[in-house]
Amino acid sequence: MFFISIIIALICLICSICININWIYDISCYLGYFLAIYLVTFIAIIPGFHYVFNFVSLLLHKKDKKSPVKKEEDVTILIPVYNAKNSIEETLNSIKKQKYCGNIYVKIIDDGSNDGTLELLKSIDLDSNMTLIETKHQGKANALNKGLQTVCTDYTITIDSDTVLHPLAIRNIMHKLINSNKKTAATAGCLFVKNAKKSFMTKVQEWDYTLGIFGVKLMQGNYNSTLVAQGAFSVYKTKMLKEIGGWQHCVGEDIVLTWQLLSKGYETNFAKNAIAYTVVPEKYKELGKQRKRWARGMIEAFKKNKILTLSIIFEYFTKK
Repeated sequence: MFFISIIIALICLICSICININWIYDISCYLGYFLAIYLVTFIAIIPGFHYVFNFVSLLLHKKDKKSPVKKEEDVTILIPVYNAKNSIEETLNSIKKQKYCGNIYVKIIDDGSNDGTLELLKSIDLDSNMTLIETKHQGKANALNKGLQTVCTDYTITIDSDTVLHPLAIRNIMHKLINSNKKTAATAGCLFVKNAKKSFMTKVQEWDYTLGIFGVKLMQGNYNSTLVAQGAFSVYKTKMLKEIGGWQHCVGEDIVLTWQLLSKGYETNFAKNAIAYTVVPEKYKELGKQRKRWARGMIEAFKKNKILTLSIIFEYFTKK
């Protein structure tokens, strides 16, 4: 499937270059050759190649064969919390509404909140399967690792403190991972924007999550090489999480962890029907900080997993 997709995309790329030669010449009369080539390459040629490759990959993808799950496995949810007083209750309520027959154990790890979140968590009536863990403020990775130490189930789910799960989210993401091959270490859930109507910026991000991030993860999942099993909603095999030592203390810890799993020879995929909703930045400044953090996370992943180069990614694709 990969070779067919790449060949068709390359043919379209060559055709696109031939078609755009005259366009480059016309633009160069006003802007110069360098700028003309730059604009045409990054506005038309490269995006066109990417679109064709994704489109053909999705077109040729064979529908997953689903085996009936005789027993829904027990699972532990880790929720790292820092100053989430306004969102954590809704997150916990969405877990309580899950239509899942297996036991769901919840570990709420407070990372030294100072806005009253800890006091709120102590005041509300937590279910018997929910445990509150207090830690000093040392970052999200430390909170997740503290929670991981207490996990006794074979599967571990991570969600953010502002993530709201669809009632079938856990069932669908667990079924996807359990129906995957033995080498699959993680399955990423499908995230949509919860606060889409708040501002123009959130509406733009709704488009990004729906048409951009969703499409990329769907294509990557077809090759069992989803490059980011995001911390906002993903499930992992606990044994493999502990094997790599959990999350590293760095920016973009979920990206780094995913690449660690891939570099160990494990696979990752995507559950398109495991839906959750997340709160996105409502202001330009906040959005800039978030995307900068994502970019730094990718750089950290390259630094910490140098063996996962383009050649290894290519190997993952060509095995399918």
